[in-house]
Amino acid sequence: MAAVKGTVIKLIKLVLVAGLMWWVFSSVHWQDAVDYRGADKSVEHVVGKIEGSWSAEPVTFRSGQPETVRALHRGRQADGRELDIVPGFLTYWKNLDGWLFALGAFCYFVTSLIASTRWWWLLRVNGMNVGVLEAVRLTWIGTFFNNVVPGQTGGDLIKAIYIMKQFPNQRVPALVSVIVDRVLGLASLAILGAVVVLFDLAEFGAMALAIWGVIAMVLLLGLFAFSRRLRQLIRLKALLNRLPHRIGNLLKLIDEAVFFYRGHKRVIALSLLAGIVNHIVSVASVMFIGQALGIPLPPMPYFVLLPVINIISAVPVAPNGWGIGEALYRALFAKYGWKYVPNVAQGMAREIMGTQGVALSVLYRLHLTLWSLLGGLFVLFEKNRVTREDIQHEVELEEHERDVRPAS
Repeated sequence: MAAVKGTVIKLIKLVLVAGLMWWVFSSVHWQDAVDYRGADKSVEHVVGKIEGSWSAEPVTFRSGQPETVRALHRGRQADGRELDIVPGFLTYWKNLDGWLFALGAFCYFVTSLIASTRWWWLLRVNGMNVGVLEAVRLTWIGTFFNNVVPGQTGGDLIKAIYIMKQFPNQRVPALVSVIVDRVLGLASLAILGAVVVLFDLAEFGAMALAIWGVIAMVLLLGLFAFSRRLRQLIRLKALLNRLPHRIGNLLKLIDEAVFFYRGHKRVIALSLLAGIVNHIVSVASVMFIGQALGIPLPPMPYFVLLPVINIISAVPVAPNGWGIGEALYRALFAKYGWKYVPNVAQGMAREIMGTQGVALSVLYRLHLTLWSLLGGLFVLFEKNRVTREDIQHEVELEEHERDVRPAS
């Protein structure tokens, strides 16, 4: 019965991703085109092919039957109409700047090292003397399972099981370290967005409310998690016991994970600081790849929009956030980035920036998948691999212990 339920959930997620991707890709420009806009708001849409760089001035454009090649200048034409250049989705990729892309890819590699170090601190606090290089290796393995291997088993669980195999008497602390690492990562991401958005509240007022709402929830949860009096006042144990079994178990585990670090506030603070630095480099990675695509978005919007996109995409609805991330990139880039598209009407500028956002999202995810293959190499040469039986045994054992173990 459990296997059937898991299969149904997996199919629902796949259908959701397919639907989102279809909706996103059906709304982007796939073919190169130029639009001639008249004073009477009429638009002549000419489909063709851009030769060379789409951002050049003039743009070399092939169109018509028989095919003609023209050098087109943006802006007002001799007949009084305005000319907009509308590149197709793949044209952005064809004009990719290799050096900027390499810089963005290197930034992602740095973020993985910082994240590994942060998790290593949490493991050391729990008394697990794992080396830094081992933490880096297991982090790459977790990334591989998150980005490459399909299924409901995430990389966080795989990382925890590898540690459990090395320290069989510290199963719960191993799992706790992974959960706290993920929570701190999301919290530091929200903090980064909350600080950056202060520099332009007029433009990002709505985004500020959303980000500060996340911060307020994290602070409130932290207050209740670390305060014994508040926990007793709201009768936290009784509340968790009233929830459905599966949800209650998950929340109890998170509660224990956070409360465990009540006496390690210095480590929590350092981990949050490391997380903020990590996300600065992570946003820079996306920004450099966006610049490699020729997206005219300045740095500021990246540091406001990316935290929101990443936090929402982290919700385990679709595998690795596919579909959700693309939809968010399209919507937010179009809403906040259209004004940076020069010499183009607002409506067309929104469509162009939305297409650029989707092109960036897909390229960045594919680049992450390639990086993740490094973790696959570590798995390939791993002697004591995590098997399906290990995962099933750990899940069953944790559920059994949760049922019989009294709450803290």
